[in-house]
Amino acid sequence: MTSEGAYPFGVGRHGAVLVFDADDRLTAWNEAAEALADAGRLLVQGALPEALAPLFRGLPPGHTVTDWPLSGGGFVRRTAGEGAVDGGPAAGGDLSGRLFAAASHDLRQPLAALSLLLGALEGRLDGATGGGKSATARSGALNDPAARDLLNAMGNAVQSLRGMVDGHFDLVRLEAGLVQPDIGTPAVNGILTRIALDAAPRFDGRGLRFSVLPCSVRVATDASLLERILQGFVASTLRHTERGRVVLGCRRQGADLRIELWSTGRGLLPDQLLALRQEFQRPDGSGDPSVIDLGLRLACGLARRLGHRLEVDSAPGHGTMLAVLVPQAADGADEPSPAAEPGPGDAGPAPGADVSRARVLVIEDDPMVLEALGALLGQWGCAVVAADSVDAALERLGPDPQPPDLVISDLRLKGAMNGIVAIRQIGKALDATLPGLILTGDTDPMRLREARLSGYPLLHKPVAPMALRGAVARLLGRERLKS
Repeated sequence: MTSEGAYPFGVGRHGAVLVFDADDRLTAWNEAAEALADAGRLLVQGALPEALAPLFRGLPPGHTVTDWPLSGGGFVRRTAGEGAVDGGPAAGGDLSGRLFAAASHDLRQPLAALSLLLGALEGRLDGATGGGKSATARSGALNDPAARDLLNAMGNAVQSLRGMVDGHFDLVRLEAGLVQPDIGTPAVNGILTRIALDAAPRFDGRGLRFSVLPCSVRVATDASLLERILQGFVASTLRHTERGRVVLGCRRQGADLRIELWSTGRGLLPDQLLALRQEFQRPDGSGDPSVIDLGLRLACGLARRLGHRLEVDSAPGHGTMLAVLVPQAADGADEPSPAAEPGPGDAGPAPGADVSRARVLVIEDDPMVLEALGALLGQWGCAVVAADSVDAALERLGPDPQPPDLVISDLRLKGAMNGIVAIRQIGKALDATLPGLILTGDTDPMRLREARLSGYPLLHKPVAPMALRGAVARLLGRERLKS
């Protein structure tokens, strides 16, 4: 038995790689591991090392299995043998990609919990100062105007930290060659909607008016990466705009669609504008990284990867315009997708709409995030059933359960289960078609593509509370909200 014959992808060249967390649970693996005997049955998220021992019993002669400890806890198990290229680019790139994805996901979990808890605290503050029932609360510290200022500052700090976590991880993955575009023909409206839901509370917290103009055009691009470019624009605009208005909109330019973000503010001096234009035009990204901030540096790298062009214009004392030019889709450029998300200009329930009395099932395997989601939804008046798995959810719904109005699930759950399967299994068990919402801190492009193709709306952790409320309101539907 030869390594190339028994293991068709690279066991003899780069080796199988499995990553375990501090609890000795399997969190990631490479394609070579998937070629091992019985991998299809044994390789599941959360598996223990002893359960995976059969994977390595049939290795060809001369192959070894080595465990390498990780500084933050856990270890990497790797096979090597004749012809193995330790530390080669394929092995290192694949391992780095999975480790970055795992680290990014884990960092987002406490950020998600903190963002949701701040939303719940803001709800208590609103109740205390808005004529709520509790005289004690009205007279307490929550009635202090300074408390709201502190709360807003904390929220802005969390959003800023989120942007830096996203940006740094994405930039490292980009520079390591781990970002592979998945070109499709997405409707711009769906991308603008996600930007609107995510960014509106951040601009509102700064006292800035933020508007998003709907656009029905379809473009040829990777939707996720284009969304990250626009998020880079938003992050930079938040840093440099102190007053006035910000507008995100589109217009055609020949065969391209210009997606533009206009902002008032201090603008750029002529030498600053020239330096930024030069950075945008560099074909290889080899410039002075101090010239532009993290958001625009990431936007530049992603635009180069996609073959899109960035433009900037600015007038001192008046404001700045950032634009990305994206090819319009060849066919059906003006036809909205039948399953498209509602656009930013659609007359759906507002983020502040009443969502009380809704029965919401939450499935989340991180205790901090589960508790924070329960607290926030409870603050809004929802009846929350919280569980860390499908089995626990069915048990807590009771022996003769009434289907919940909505299921909110994390994308990545323990074991082989994910949020998409979880929502469908709950619906099948209750013999009902349930509206669902996916929350994720995952950055793996394949996982995100699977989530978007599922038909369930997707929000990224840490999600802004008002973005979550808007999504919940839309899923519950106008008729239910009127009743």
